[in-house]
Amino acid sequence: MRLPRTLAFTPILLLCLVVTDCPGVVPGQEREQTDLRARGLAGGPNRGQSGEPARGRVQERTAERERRLYLSFVGDIMIHPTNYLAPDYDAIYAALRPILLRDTLSFANLEFPVDATREYCGYPRFNAPREYLRAAVQAGIDVFSLANNHAFDQELEGLRQTLVSLEAVGRGEFRPIHFQGVRECLDTPFAPAEIRVKGVRVGFMAVAQVVNQPMPGPHVHVVDYSNRRHREYFLPYIESVARGYDLFILSYHGGVEFAGEPEEGKLRFFRQLLEAGVDIVYGHHPHVPQRYELVEREQGRGLILCSTGNFLSGMARGIDPEDREHPRSRAGESALWLVVVRAAQGRGEVESVRPLPICNYRDGRGITAVYTFAALAGEGLSEPWLAYYRERHRALRELFRHWAEGAKVPEAGP
Repeated sequence: MRLPRTLAFTPILLLCLVVTDCPGVVPGQEREQTDLRARGLAGGPNRGQSGEPARGRVQERTAERERRLYLSFVGDIMIHPTNYLAPDYDAIYAALRPILLRDTLSFANLEFPVDATREYCGYPRFNAPREYLRAAVQAGIDVFSLANNHAFDQELEGLRQTLVSLEAVGRGEFRPIHFQGVRECLDTPFAPAEIRVKGVRVGFMAVAQVVNQPMPGPHVHVVDYSNRRHREYFLPYIESVARGYDLFILSYHGGVEFAGEPEEGKLRFFRQLLEAGVDIVYGHHPHVPQRYELVEREQGRGLILCSTGNFLSGMARGIDPEDREHPRSRAGESALWLVVVRAAQGRGEVESVRPLPICNYRDGRGITAVYTFAALAGEGLSEPWLAYYRERHRALRELFRHWAEGAKVPEAGP
């Protein structure tokens, strides 16, 4: 359980969603308030004079609210020189913190080792200071995918130190940080991380298509969708483990970098995962956003996020405001994917998904931060940059509207 927050979430999120023309997905009450009401300890206008909860519709609304999970998915958190040289890591997430601190769970792909015993460095073999990780956790990220092509950049000791750093940061924040996708000891099986929230058992597993550096053994969970043997092993395995959870989320790091559309084989594999029991496929690695699908199934509606793009990186550094269609611009913009899940009859069903457009911007202090476009408008940009981001915002909204129109798939299939 998170510590109580004082940030005014709802007005900020509503403002962001109104500006971006996205219908609101607002979590409503804090987790702590929901827990108190469920135990009959909170006061307020919906309670009787004795402090007992009001009856009838109020109880029904409270029960319904408690069966909903408000999930946020973001893409790759990376570390390039423009990121690790920032004078203030906390400022990176300031514009998104009010949202990430008020949802039920926030998910991100951690695309670098965190080895505090070594110097931090950027591409091609990343390593981040522990403070860089701590800033993401303090901003509200709860769940990290560790399975990606950079997971073994600092070899086995770097992987071990990453696990140490995650545990240490979680203890420092007095809350659990969940992660999955790597293992230090080969005798330890890859098994889903179990997250219990609001009485719902969430299973989380992370896999990657490839790893850049050679490994002495399978320390990173690799499942290549283009490899028939991998598919034949993994799909039955998922079918056997997913049934033990109310909601099962699979993080997949793979696909073609900078491709605006998912390749056919990857999308086919993602649909097979939904048939096998995965409820949400959470994709990343292409560094740009790709379309999503809501798939109708017997067990309830599932969701495929083909690629959530970059959340934070230095890939868009050096773009020209006069070149609004530069390919690198897409690596500096994506979405905060707001997903509402309803838990009913032991299973989770995706109720809605809304992409909130976001972008990276390097301010005058040298801090590359994540912004909503509404927040960026207040940063005192010059007219050329204002025009650039207005156009990029318009293009993203048009793209998301197009995806929403074609997002519903009648049923999953091969």
